[in-house]
Amino acid sequence: MNALHRIDINDPEPLRKKAKFTESQVEALENELGYTFDDRIILEEALTHSSYSRENGLMYNSERLEFLGDSILSFITARALFRMYPDATEGDLTRMRSELVKADSLYKKAKILGLDKMILHGRSIKSDALPKSICADSVEALLGAVCLDGGVAPVERIIKKYFLSDAAEQDAKLDPKSQLQLWLQARGMELPNYELLSATGPSHAPEFTVRLYMNGFEHIEKDKSRKGAEAKVAELVLKDLRDKFGD
Repeated sequence: MNALHRIDINDPEPLRKKAKFTESQVEALENELGYTFDDRIILEEALTHSSYSRENGLMYNSERLEFLGDSILSFITARALFRMYPDATEGDLTRMRSELVKADSLYKKAKILGLDKMILHGRSIKSDALPKSICADSVEALLGAVCLDGGVAPVERIIKKYFLSDAAEQDAKLDPKSQLQLWLQARGMELPNYELLSATGPSHAPEFTVRLYMNGFEHIEKDKSRKGAEAKVAELVLKDLRDKFGD
């Protein structure tokens, strides 16, 4: 495998002759990200599409950084969701992560960051009609570039700002217990404690009774499963809290 060709940062003139974005664009991007690159060359690499590399005889493009950024985004998002939703199932977590990092979401972030105006691409691709996939890939490459340039901490801050802030929109799709957990955590309030009052009936038709008391509200519900009873009381308590404190 050929080694990745890197331009000497002390002699960046060859790359600058080809670059289409300006210093003001880079500064605007850094201000939006809240991160300043030490190595501007790696940023240019992140925004260099393979079509541009082919046309200009360059030995690098954004694809390796896309690979890195995709992995970082997936891991940090998965870890954050795991912590935010302790009662969510594997399926819930997988679905939420997919929603947060899907192509449409990445494309929107690319537009917010102005990457669609900065990507270096071949002449066969019109600047005013960049495919969504190219814009989405540029976000992953950018995350990879930030990680290599500054480490995990700054890229995690960026992911929290642009991706995990959208997680709140997912809570309506979660089970009632996870919704209640998120609502309470967002307000720094005590977390719920579900009390199993009884488990009666035959094994083929059990009945579980669960009590939830918090913040002055109390509900007791029954269901054929403990999980179901907990979901019922969580839904009622969450409604009470929202009625009192607002959404």
